[in-house]
Amino acid sequence: MEREAAKKIIKRLAACYPSWKIDRDIAGIWLEELEAADGDHVEANVKEYIKENKFPPSISEIIKPNQRIEANREIEKTRKYIEEQKAIENKPPTDPPWIREGISKEDWMHRIIAEGKRA
Repeated sequence: MEREAAKKIIKRLAACYPSWKIDRDIAGIWLEELEAADGDHVEANVKEYIKENKFPPSISEIIKPNQRIEANREIEKTRKYIEEQKAIENKPPTDPPWIREGISKEDWMHRIIAEGKRA
């Protein structure tokens, strides 16, 4: 997460929880932890936390993986995989070997049988 975005998160939490005792040292620790965290998860966790809790959060409650975001990412990965599989299925079939070689099927089969007898 970017430093400026992390600062906004701290300011938002401080505004929503006026009784939250935060000084420079605590803010520094929060900044360090928020910068190392996934910004999407942090943003979602802050929004959910503010809606559901009347007391200030701990760092772990804010930087933890957000289940909704993780689920959406898995859904997107699955959707992409399905699209890739459909693209493979819709690919025109490869021409048979006799067409690739420019000969008739019978000539190709005679050649294969003759090669098998020599082996």
